[in-house]
Amino acid sequence: MIQEANLLAFDVICYSPDSNSPSKKAGALEITGEYSDHNKLSDFLSRINVLSFEFENIPSVTLDFLEEYSLKNKLSIYPPPSALKIAQDRFLEKSHFLTLGLKTPKFYHLTKDNANDSVSIPFPWIIKTLRFGYDGKGQAKVTNDSEFSKFKSSHFPTGKEEYLIEEVISFDLEISVILCRFSNGESISYGAIENIHKNHILDVSIFPARISEDLKRKAVSITKTLADSLSYIGTIGVEFFVKDGDLYLNEFAPRPHNSGHFSQDSESFSQFLLHILAITNQKFPTRFNPAPTVMKNILGHEYGESLKKCFELVSDDRYHLHLYSKEDPRVGRKMGHINFSGNFEDVNPLFFTI
Repeated sequence: MIQEANLLAFDVICYSPDSNSPSKKAGALEITGEYSDHNKLSDFLSRINVLSFEFENIPSVTLDFLEEYSLKNKLSIYPPPSALKIAQDRFLEKSHFLTLGLKTPKFYHLTKDNANDSVSIPFPWIIKTLRFGYDGKGQAKVTNDSEFSKFKSSHFPTGKEEYLIEEVISFDLEISVILCRFSNGESISYGAIENIHKNHILDVSIFPARISEDLKRKAVSITKTLADSLSYIGTIGVEFFVKDGDLYLNEFAPRPHNSGHFSQDSESFSQFLLHILAITNQKFPTRFNPAPTVMKNILGHEYGESLKKCFELVSDDRYHLHLYSKEDPRVGRKMGHINFSGNFEDVNPLFFTI
């Protein structure tokens, strides 16, 4: 987002608990502070015209403060903090889907108080922490009553913990939709992207998804319904399970999404540029025709070997390397991605070994 904003001559200031962040390395003025430091936050907010997010797991108390500040000082915040509050709480998120009449896996809000009540969802389950989980973190698979009893005995140390029990869908494949909604209510979307995960982490994204046109249109329609319901402005990523020709909403991200990183090299607007255009109230695009592209995530595991393979591939101008300037290449940490501009069938097999 910063790189795209810089090209349009916008100045970017980043507020983060972390110092020397990738944002700073990309050219943003960095303000380091805790989300709970309202004095420092106020100083930051007084220096900007528009506030946006690249991370949804911000404490709800901080989001309340941002909403109050926005009302008093007429600061534009896109997307609205209310969208983040829904996205970061799995029960609120799933409940919101149901209020819109959208299909999602069956779920149950698990607390210490109702832990011994009957759950009318057949095994197997995925039990997820209600907040702050991603890339498979904070999840456990439970296949029978014995495993559930064991889970309960060890996962309520304070008695205040909350979880979501979710039906396991034996899906055919996973897809996502990247959509950008502008302030006039108009939306633009890439259509559906096919996603392949490894160890609960996105591995490869294929654009366009290899599914029927009807299913693509349905996925985009659902995403637009969701974005409209949130009064959303900016880029949103929505994940689906595909099963027997039908769609089940999994979750949404109130920001540009990992599965949309292919868009940087799709011969059209990137998801990041669309986001910047939307939140700064620029004109709606008059032409949008992204070309087939494949993305591969680069993780911290064997990072040096991965980079060697990437450097071998980029001698072909259809491959484009994007690194995030993160300093600690931990196992499972997303350190960058590499895009192939072209059809999935034409990708060099070395690409998939990164």
